Amino acid sequence: MTLSKRRGVNFEYRVAYLFERYGYSWDRSGSSLGIDLKILKNGRLHYLVSCKKTSCSDKIYLPRREVEMLSSAATQAGVKGLVCFGFKRSQVFALTTDQVQKLKGARLSYKISKGDGHPLAKILEDEARAGLGASPS
Repeated sequence: MTLSKRRGVNFEYRVAYLFERYGYSWDRSGSSLGIDLKILKNGRLHYLVSCKKTSCSDKIYLPRREVEMLSSAATQAGVKGLVCFGFKRSQVFALTTDQVQKLKGARLSYKISKGDGHPLAKILEDEARAGLGASPS
């Protein structure tokens, strides 16, 4: 496995374990089909997640086609589509597919910068407070 692929896999596990801390279970696809993680709560699908990580830039370029595929799959499943991303030595950030589609970008991709996302831990904490999830263990 190449080093960059290993970094991506490690980031996927980091995201999955963060969901796990809030009482979710997860299934990793293990392929590059745009949906890296399926996040479940009490056996029901809650999120479809795409994970992106960079350690050499302060921007991530996300193909429009990949976002559209994630958004479509999430809509068909009746769940939220999330793009979770990270930069060198940063926490995990997240945006819904709707939020990503509002970002600036080129004809073929969206540009995600450090200031664009919301900390995933805060999103999950807010859901736990609202009664939608569990508090961290």
